[in-house]
This record gives sequence, structure tokens and C-alpha cells, in this order.
Amino acid sequence: MSLRSKVRKILGVRSFNSDDDHLRMIPNAATIFDVGANVGQTAKNYRRLYPQANIWSFEPAPESFKELEHCLSYKFTPMRLALSDLKGSAQLNIGDESYTNSLLVRGNGARRTIDVATDTVDNICNSYRVHEIDILKIDVEGAETRVLNGAVEMFSRRAIKAVFIEVYFTPAYRDMPLFSALDEHLKSSGFYLHGLYSFFRGHNERLSFGNALYLLDKG
Repeated sequence: MSLRSKVRKILGVRSFNSDDDHLRMIPNAATIFDVGANVGQTAKNYRRLYPQANIWSFEPAPESFKELEHCLSYKFTPMRLALSDLKGSAQLNIGDESYTNSLLVRGNGARRTIDVATDTVDNICNSYRVHEIDILKIDVEGAETRVLNGAVEMFSRRAIKAVFIEVYFTPAYRDMPLFSALDEHLKSSGFYLHGLYSFFRGHNERLSFGNALYLLDKG
């Protein structure tokens, strides 16, 4: 038995790969919300995992959206929006790399800001008659709580089955929620933590961020 297999057995872990756990725990995902889609990396991966799923991708930055809107050819709805806790507008802080764009300000400030449209998960679902979300993926660089607060109705109806979310252990943006706060929020909404993946350590070797998969607790 390999060392990796031994560790899995000791910890009771079947996989360290989030794709494996997605397919095992959410085998027939039909509707996926990709919040903070950037240029479509996650959308392409979800298409590979779930060929017949309806994928909704949300990205507010115009440069990234230009690439995103052409990344998939079917059952794909790209929207130039920042999902948040309110329908309206907000300032998007543009980072050195497109994947660091955020509604929050990074610790060292932003190069520039642009105005973007915002909406909520609940309003999108009501407007487009989306009755259930199998996977709500959130990668919004510190504004995760805003997205969650904009999905209160869907959470209360237990209409979201899984949340795949980027989590930080050390702050990178001003006033951002860390893992402990997001964990408490999701557990209070009826989810349990299934797995943690893709850890990254900063230059000081402190655990910086990773991804977490939460599943609706049916028991």
C-alpha cells in the first residue's frame, strides 16, 4: 500500500481531489452556478465533469467576460454581473491579475476601480425560474459572505445542494471573512463540510487559502 493510500485509510478519506468528490457526491448535477467565473476555467472543468449540466457563469470584469462568454458552446449562460447581496451596482477593484479582482480592497490597495452591475442568487433564480442549484461555486476573492447573503431564499428552501467555495485562512482583502466564519455560516444554513482541497501556503509558510466542498445535510 502506498503512503498516500495509507494516509487516506487512516483519515477515512477517499480522495484528495475535488473533482473525484464532486462526481462521487453530486453525480448528476443538472444546474451549476459559477460565481466569479474569471475567463471560464471552472466552467470548462464542470463541462468535462458534467457534460449535460446547465452552467451559469457570472463575471463582472469586462476583459475577463469577453473570454468567458465564448468558452462553452451549449447549455451555457454567461452573465456580466457580480453576484452579491444586493441588486444594483458596486465598485470592482482591479488587481494585478484578473483572478484577484474583488469587490473588496486588497491589503496593498487596488490599481484602479470600475463600476459593475450586481445582483443576487435569489433574484437570478426568481427571474429565470431556476428552482434548484446542484452546485453553487463561489470564488470572489473575499466577498463570499455577500454571495451567501444573496442566496437566503434558496438556502431556506434547501434548494442548493452543494457549495464549492474558496476559503482563506489568512486575510488578503480588507474585512474579508476567513474560513472559520464561512464554515459557521454554511453550517448554520444546513450544510456540512465534506472536504478541503488545493491548499496554498504564502511566502511565510503560513496556510493561506484553499477550496472547500460543503454538502446539504439531509440527515
